[in-house]
Amino acid sequence: MIFDFAFQLATAMLPANAQVKSKAPNNEMVNASITERGGLKVIPSKTSSANDFDFLAGNWNIANKKLKSRLQNSNDWESFNARQDVKLILNGIGNTDRYYANLNGKDFEGMTLRLFDPKTKLWSIYWADSNSGKLDIPVVGSFENNIGRFYTKDTYKGKKVIAMFKWDKTNPDKPVWSQALSADNGKTWEWNWYMNFEKTNSATKDQELSENQNIKVLELRNYILKPGKRDDFINYFEKHFITSQNILGGYVLGQFRIKDVDNRFLWFRGFNDMSSRSVYLPEFYRKSLVWQKFKAGANALIEDNDDVHLLKPLNDTGINTNSFAKHKGIVVIDYYTASEGQLDQLISLYQNKYAAYLQSIGINNSSLWVSELTPNDYPSLPVIQDKNLLVVITFYKDEAEYEFKLKLVKSNKELQDELKKLVKRKEALVNYPTENSFGEVAK
Repeated sequence: MIFDFAFQLATAMLPANAQVKSKAPNNEMVNASITERGGLKVIPSKTSSANDFDFLAGNWNIANKKLKSRLQNSNDWESFNARQDVKLILNGIGNTDRYYANLNGKDFEGMTLRLFDPKTKLWSIYWADSNSGKLDIPVVGSFENNIGRFYTKDTYKGKKVIAMFKWDKTNPDKPVWSQALSADNGKTWEWNWYMNFEKTNSATKDQELSENQNIKVLELRNYILKPGKRDDFINYFEKHFITSQNILGGYVLGQFRIKDVDNRFLWFRGFNDMSSRSVYLPEFYRKSLVWQKFKAGANALIEDNDDVHLLKPLNDTGINTNSFAKHKGIVVIDYYTASEGQLDQLISLYQNKYAAYLQSIGINNSSLWVSELTPNDYPSLPVIQDKNLLVVITFYKDEAEYEFKLKLVKSNKELQDELKKLVKRKEALVNYPTENSFGEVAK
């Protein structure tokens, strides 16, 4: 497996003081050796772990510096930019990425698959791209603390070589990947490519991970925060817990301040289904390095986080997450608790009469939800599963529109009387999206 592009790159000579090298010392092979018969033997380091690549999850901008000619004693480099999106898979023992570049007007896309073998404690890294359309042979290796080295025997332009990938995660926010080839069984090495990674800080890019997902499970998470700490918590949450959850399949679909309640913070988290939720929760809360690192800071700002409704959409097909993203303005959540045994009648009234009236006065951006009654298999995070609950989530342009249309709704005495016969309690929460809430937000 050797990274290479089969098309001409736009070139730019590096400055004389650029921090790159082509020739390398003879001691580059670590935890790897050449056998007497000329084979390549790779062993795991003592610190090798399935979590070694967790730092790479997320979105990255990449500055590439690449030798124009390999194994020809060249010192002529070219540079270009790229981006990469990385997602953890297989309960954390693997990850995939998509690598994008556009050079001379031509799009290039690559894909990496990294797999950790729990038995051998070795990582295997596979590469495929839009030029070859095939999966290359893997490089194999492990991390020794913050430095990872991965090797394979390969052929480059008819010459037998050993290829090595090197990862330096000393600074996990700015890791460096590099590639070297040896044509003399590891005695000398030529470094031919460097990638300097930097995290993408764009909230829009982070949200792409949760766009166009079909969700069948939604958590409405309503937190009580310590006095005066709401804005601190919002900043902390949005800095650390959006991308880190989205990449694992717990989609953050909105963050909100609740009207007239200064110490409350509400957010939506969606899942493709209950099975996905069952995989996600232990992966994030038990294995995620982000949660382990930042949970203490979050918990220090929270008074209580047990007000969580576990819901499913009333339709069986699910709700597309873009329905949250495409609307602007405020979100109103209506909780209708039906009298015992009256939920079906309440749903029928709402669908057959109430919804039609709401649409007639211009209330169209609504979705209906009921409690997901499948047992919660992660008791560390308790949820509310009320069998008599109907939840309606509605988007309004602004609070003025909501107040105006609420008066119209209340003026329909016939519908209000029918609702009162079936509902024993109703609560409405008016929620203002934060600046970085999912989707476009009215300023």
